[in-house]
Amino acid sequence: MAGLFPVLNARLGQAVRWLGRLLYRGLLLYCWLLLVLYLGFKVAERQHSIAALPAGIEPAGVVLIGGESGLREGCGVAVWRMSAAMRQRLASHGLAALAEARQARGHADEPYYRYEPWQTTPAGEKISPVELGLQCADSDQALTRRILRAMHGPGAFYSHKDEGLLLVIPAEGLIVFGYFG
Repeated sequence: MAGLFPVLNARLGQAVRWLGRLLYRGLLLYCWLLLVLYLGFKVAERQHSIAALPAGIEPAGVVLIGGESGLREGCGVAVWRMSAAMRQRLASHGLAALAEARQARGHADEPYYRYEPWQTTPAGEKISPVELGLQCADSDQALTRRILRAMHGPGAFYSHKDEGLLLVIPAEGLIVFGYFG
């Protein structure tokens, strides 16, 4: 009987170590899976935002993509840095540079993704801050102020679509796509 306890203790210790290693590996696998799913979602979110932009709108990098969604509706914003070529085109041609940029590149035949003719800012009451979707994203105050200042001052361009707004701000080098609905 005296020799039985050390053998049981050794086997129990082995079983606990084996179970500990199994739980540790399971936790690592779970964390990696969450990371892969999150990164996959972020890539899909970025691609979806790019697909909502007309082909003539050239983003160069992401500043902010954020929003909220419910069962059927949502709101949010995608803010992009503008490509240097687009900035130069807007500087030399102004509003005319955007004349053909009216259909979202990822939705060629869908009327829902057709933008109205472009207009110049200031927008006055034509654009609601709600349409920009900034309240649904974690936009910092400085970025929000820059966008709102451009919306209410001269030098930027905007276009509406169903439940969405596209604002191009050459002076800031920003493209803002807001949606609400």
